[in-house]
Amino acid sequence: MILQDRTTRGFIAGVLGGIVMNIISYISYYLNIANLRFLDWPSIIITGHSPTNALQAIFFFLIQLIFVGFLGIIFAYLVSKLVTSINYIFKGFLFAVLSWFAIYSLTYIADVPKLTPLTMGTAVTDFIGALVFGFVVSETLNRFDAREEMS
Repeated sequence: MILQDRTTRGFIAGVLGGIVMNIISYISYYLNIANLRFLDWPSIIITGHSPTNALQAIFFFLIQLIFVGFLGIIFAYLVSKLVTSINYIFKGFLFAVLSWFAIYSLTYIADVPKLTPLTMGTAVTDFIGALVFGFVVSETLNRFDAREEMS
């Protein structure tokens, strides 16, 4: 895989950020802080319910990773084409919070059953997950860019 491609680097950064945010989500879910995991979101949107077995959970986990990979691509192009990479972590946080808020707003406006209303524990967990996602995506892209400059 060629990492000189901005789309590929953004997707990889998004998937890495998604893996870390899912770890936070799982911990919070199993500690009964949150009542939904990140993989529950695509499952509920697509099937109307949370996964009921391991195969479904794996499938919707992969769907969720593809989605955050796409967010990573958007961030990669925003940073490279519209704004500078100076203060990249701050920009990663802003992008992540904006994404979190937009996704929450859309599900609220659409009144997606089982996704609205959410518990405060789920909202805070998802917010923290979004911040971690923003950090991982921005740091990963910064490291990819630094490697490209060195070669």
